[in-house]
Amino acid sequence: MPILTHSTYTAPFWMQNAHFSTIYPSTLRRVAGVTYTRERLELVDGDFLDLDWSWSQQPHPCKPSLALLTHGYLGNSTRQYMLGAVRAFNEAGFDALAWNHRGLSGEANRLEKMTTHGSTDDLAEVIQYALGKGYTSISLVGFSKGGNLALKYAGEQGSQLSDAIQSVVAVSTPTDMPGSMAACRGTFYEWYFLRKLRKFLSTRKHLIDQQLYAQFDRYRTLDDFSNEYISPFFGWKDYAEATSALPYLSNIRVRSLLLNAQNDPILSPSCSPETLARQSDYLWLETPRLGGHCGFYEASKDGLYWVDRRIVNFVQQEPKL
Repeated sequence: MPILTHSTYTAPFWMQNAHFSTIYPSTLRRVAGVTYTRERLELVDGDFLDLDWSWSQQPHPCKPSLALLTHGYLGNSTRQYMLGAVRAFNEAGFDALAWNHRGLSGEANRLEKMTTHGSTDDLAEVIQYALGKGYTSISLVGFSKGGNLALKYAGEQGSQLSDAIQSVVAVSTPTDMPGSMAACRGTFYEWYFLRKLRKFLSTRKHLIDQQLYAQFDRYRTLDDFSNEYISPFFGWKDYAEATSALPYLSNIRVRSLLLNAQNDPILSPSCSPETLARQSDYLWLETPRLGGHCGFYEASKDGLYWVDRRIVNFVQQEPKL
């Protein structure tokens, strides 16, 4: 499929810096007009996921299409990039379902198990639940970690993917987890994620072996947590290798868009695999020169960003295969 290096995204002159274009939208953006209705999904392992629904108010002769959105690392359904996409889909006539990863909905979960970058089993249960609601046209949309989950799931399913899944969109996605983790090492972003991870784990202290929890104080990097705590829990040798979507991309059999800015400070160049995309009949790769990580700022009157419109545009207007 095409390598879309000449993207329509243009950043204002004051939004050229990779870090500013990442941090500004994350901290100062405010999206109005989204009201969620929460529903709890009981999982087969005895835990639960909290699902946040936002239904389109547009008139429909039949059941509308569904956008199923997955947030990024240690985020939730109320992140501004999620709210922007939800509103854009609602205004385009789609219902939207934004699910919260385990322990990130505001309520501690029952089990120690986390939703990792590779936890497609959690995503699969959400998809099956949505299918049970009668939706016959579903688009998977993921941001950062959520994009990795969406692409990995589509690749794992391959030709067995439900016909109801019409498209996949992954934004600012670390498809090559080893490369992305290397890009973060020793940076402000690693410090930021470590701080959030420690806070998250503190809410789960009662679920974790106390001798093991006491060891967390000596962990100084994301690699420490990933390889000394999370990987052993799941029986993996290496967290990044086990969770990366990259090995599954060639097996995708549904129309998919991977949208990564060239100046994304959290991604390595290997997260945007041009050769693989050229060889695929299903994967579009769009790499705007600017945009940062989950940024793509736009000074618009309605509060939506270019990325919100681009996602909906791909789902609605690109030719079906």
